[in-house]
Amino acid sequence: MPQLIIFVTFSNKSIADKSEYFAAMPQYEAAKNFKPNRNYKVMPDIALIGDRTFLFEKLFQEIGASFQFLQASVLGSPFLPKFKMIMIPTGFANLQYSKTLPVLLRCKSNIASFVRDGGILTVFGPLVPEHDYEWLPLPLKYVCELGSQITTTTGHECSCLCCTLTPECDGYLIPGEGFETVLKDSKGRAILVAGKFGQGLIVATSVHEFPAAEYIRWALGKAKPSKF
Repeated sequence: MPQLIIFVTFSNKSIADKSEYFAAMPQYEAAKNFKPNRNYKVMPDIALIGDRTFLFEKLFQEIGASFQFLQASVLGSPFLPKFKMIMIPTGFANLQYSKTLPVLLRCKSNIASFVRDGGILTVFGPLVPEHDYEWLPLPLKYVCELGSQITTTTGHECSCLCCTLTPECDGYLIPGEGFETVLKDSKGRAILVAGKFGQGLIVATSVHEFPAAEYIRWALGKAKPSKF
């Protein structure tokens, strides 16, 4: 049976203009869920993987950062813009709360490229008993253990992520080669690590609190716009 194949060519249309075609393109089913920022004259600074939340939205607005909340299903879509920072909130590996982990595993090469080209990836606790971060380009392990911690710092710039010296944590980290420990708990275990990869940086933490505004400003000042 003859098949009709339609080619759609974009010239200088913006991402927002392209979104009208998503529904007509079955091969980009996931992209239909992507709702672009209405002000696309400014490229979004931050992508937060997950549902829109008032507290994160308020935090980003207070520091004047442009942002986009992304559902996991659109990760890897060619229609996504560049971002300076991608933030993965607490609970991403817990299937009771999130569908993010399977997509992260599929997008491992995209994640590596994003960081390599200058982006900053900020990852909070997976909230499962143990997690090996197989989707990261550097080795890291997480062990869940809830409680408040007294911290000591090595003085790395990203230590400003934590708003207090006694943060609530949902576990601790065991960093592999390429990571350095930034914050330790009272038992000497890592709760904040940073790993340079290419031109960018991976910041992972088990701190169970919102990041400080100072950290977001620092990250956006350091990062380069990068494609995911």
